[in-house]
Amino acid sequence: MGIEPSISRKLKYEDLRQVLLDDYRDKGRLVMDGDEPIITGRSGHLKALDDYFAGMSVTAIGGMLRKFVNDRGAAGAAGPTINRNLAYLRRMFKLAQQQGKVPYVPYFPMQRESEPREGFVERADFERLREEMPEHLHPALTFCYETGCRTGAMSKIIWPWVNVDAREVNLPPGIVKNRKPLILPLSEELVVMLRQKCQTDGRVFNTKNFRREWIKACVKLKFGVKTGPEWYEYAGLIPHDFRRSAVRNLINAGVGQATAMRITGHRTLSVFERYNIVSTEQLHDAMAKVTSNAKTTQNAAPSLRRRRKSSLFSRVCRGSSVVEQPIRNRQVASSTLALGSRIF
Repeated sequence: MGIEPSISRKLKYEDLRQVLLDDYRDKGRLVMDGDEPIITGRSGHLKALDDYFAGMSVTAIGGMLRKFVNDRGAAGAAGPTINRNLAYLRRMFKLAQQQGKVPYVPYFPMQRESEPREGFVERADFERLREEMPEHLHPALTFCYETGCRTGAMSKIIWPWVNVDAREVNLPPGIVKNRKPLILPLSEELVVMLRQKCQTDGRVFNTKNFRREWIKACVKLKFGVKTGPEWYEYAGLIPHDFRRSAVRNLINAGVGQATAMRITGHRTLSVFERYNIVSTEQLHDAMAKVTSNAKTTQNAAPSLRRRRKSSLFSRVCRGSSVVEQPIRNRQVASSTLALGSRIF
């Protein structure tokens, strides 16, 4: 049974949007902040779509998708960002199709995804960066660098979630991206920082001017460059690179993969491995280990051959019986070998 054309023509973008929100609400992934939907703990997911397609007929949206992509690109949105916008809109269409509200899902011109970032910060460079930034940001910087916590989640942490004596932070469900509760251990250095400002309520980390100070420090230390006159026009090291740094530091310290994933909150091994960045120095160290192992094996070979030769000549045969003994422990029953005895 087909869908009545008149029904499809009457549908607007807002109808598709509501179908998506209802689906997220049913799955427990939606919270409304007034008129603003908070999906999986974050806001602004649908803003680009709302601004562009507001009031548009569903039948007209399919023919506007490529123009939407071009306009978003001209406004400075990257390919992956545009793909996230399209993915939400495509999800709206698929849900509406399942409910019999639209006859088909139009073609979506997805953009080429960029390669995953590989930025990370060695401990010495982290300490240089931290020293360059205001002191009130030091606890937040240290926490993100050591635990890999995202800055968005870090900024929401309140004192009731912190147990300084147990040296841990207990994040309730819904704070991190995967919506699961998370226990984050605290280093001795960070515990000292938090004890100095410990309170009973309120936000734990002061993040005033975090992004502005980050850009200023990174440019000064040559971790990034300015790309325009505005203070936010910048390219280079970003706070999310601390998450890659944390994964890398945990693995290099010998922490088991399962434990490291519990700390960083990664649920899948494939995503975790994307964050486990291997440096050029580690590649050279790996080759040095291979070379060292080859030399050790070569040096051991002559010794092994001598041992085998010694073992060969230590076998003493008497008649039909063979007695194998190490040379140093060999004992012959008589002072001379019997006639016909053979030594192998």
